[in-house]
Amino acid sequence: MKINCNYFFAYFLFIGILTTLTGCLDDNSNLTPQFQSKSLTSTANYAEMTFFKGSKSATTGAIYEVLPGPAVINPAMSPTPFSDNIQSTEGAYEIEIDDVVDVDATTSTDAVKSVNITFTANDGKKFKIDQINIIHKPEGTGDHSFFGGVGLNKMMHGDTGIGTALMPKMLAYITLWGLVDLKDAETGNIVASNRIIHIMTASKVRNSNLEMIPEVTMDKSDHDTWMAETHVILIPQDMAGNPSPVPGTDHGFIHMMWENVALTNETRDWKKVYEILPGSAAINEAMSPTPFSNKVAFGAGSYAFNVIDNSEEDSEISEDLAENVEIKYERPNGEMFMINDIQIIHKVNGSGNHTYFGGVGLDKVMHGDTGIGTNLMPKLTSYITLWGITDLKDGNGNIIAPNRLIHIMVSSRSRNDDLKLITSTDVDLTDQSPDNIETHIILPPLDLEGNMSPVPGTGHGFLHLMFENVNLTSN
Repeated sequence: MKINCNYFFAYFLFIGILTTLTGCLDDNSNLTPQFQSKSLTSTANYAEMTFFKGSKSATTGAIYEVLPGPAVINPAMSPTPFSDNIQSTEGAYEIEIDDVVDVDATTSTDAVKSVNITFTANDGKKFKIDQINIIHKPEGTGDHSFFGGVGLNKMMHGDTGIGTALMPKMLAYITLWGLVDLKDAETGNIVASNRIIHIMTASKVRNSNLEMIPEVTMDKSDHDTWMAETHVILIPQDMAGNPSPVPGTDHGFIHMMWENVALTNETRDWKKVYEILPGSAAINEAMSPTPFSNKVAFGAGSYAFNVIDNSEEDSEISEDLAENVEIKYERPNGEMFMINDIQIIHKVNGSGNHTYFGGVGLDKVMHGDTGIGTNLMPKLTSYITLWGITDLKDGNGNIIAPNRLIHIMVSSRSRNDDLKLITSTDVDLTDQSPDNIETHIILPPLDLEGNMSPVPGTGHGFLHLMFENVNLTSN
């Protein structure tokens, strides 16, 4: 089999093989290395999804107000709060919520525990919001669910039927609806009383030029957890849905946005399991998009597998194998991926771009300038590396991508605490402490002949899952 590993997806990794020396017949006898079969098991379990119960503005992100203009998604509708007419401004916010129920009810106890929002509007007025009373409406009333008043990890807008069709489909990490008093930030006087407010901290729906993504049927927003953005909207309607401009504002509504906000108060450390998103290679930013970026999206997942390394070199009769494979990964939007079988590739010795060590290798220095795997990954030590063929399944066990290449590596930690990739290619600067072992699970956009072939059902043509602080044991 010939596998063409170009710079974009050449991440097929290799690990060292244990050898033993046979005994001496006499003082002048030669030592003959012999391969010793070995079995290892690796596991990790972060199956509980992360939920964020707070967010706050950061010093690095843009702050701006969306002004009246034609709706990006439907320019025939104008003026709207969903335009590309924006103005940079100043402001800060921090909010913490309590999401107790997921269904609307007058008895819901969803709440905003604390909030502090300050901003300068386009006319120079400074406003603040320091209290939000969550709306607890009866189930089935209104245009759509409020999820009890506060919702976490909800798909919204676009064609979802939740929110407005004039916003792109997106993932809201936090969404809420409430009533507020809009105040003058300098005097504390109430400018507009008992106004409807909608807040979302969500996946990024504007590009680098702050232009809105006009996509309603597919979620094309950026799910990079570091790039979340927050919308604060005071709508020009009353509780009955009648037009009612917000008093004291220049144009009857407010739509403030903060970019690159911090998600806080998480229910679990989200950096334990995540996926790598398409982006510029951390080691060579001129190469983009790649699966070796610093763009990451949180999720939930678990895995377990056992490998047996019986063969040191590639061969069609290699006996290397993977057993008891159970891999599950869930995105916060509910998409689930499963893998429960891997057929190890036993290729002809000398074929392809590099050795597979019989299909499974142990304790190998790889990547960087080693010639083993892509140089878009740093030099590292791989305790387990394997190459195989698998069927990618959805959460119901249906095959969504049959006979796909899969590469797994259990290795020294190649990312720091902020999940930024180490960029050293000539020296192994990865963390080799036993408490910081990580696992890479990669389904590349290649067919079995090495031709470009996006992986169906993944959304971006490949799957690159990461698990931190994993278990590794010898059998």
